Amino acid sequence: MNWKLGKLVKNNNYKLWDVDLFAQEWVDTGETVLLKDFTDGIRKDFKIYYVELNGEKKYFAVIPRGKDTWLFYYNAD
Repeated sequence: MNWKLGKLVKNNNYKLWDVDLFAQEWVDTGETVLLKDFTDGIRKDFKIYYVELNGEKKYFAVIPRGKDTWLFYYNAD
């Protein structure tokens, strides 16, 4: 997958692919990917999820960074 840095999100509100990810059902793929956490510069295992939009699976990787705070990457393929 071609991972692109999304953003650091607070308060569970993030629009990606023109939808609020927090209003969608996240499906856990059971996989992780090693990506750089730009908040501290350390590479970490991000859990991979997808949401289904118009019959298409859209993949993203995420780690929690505190209370109601998440760091996202998304698949740009």
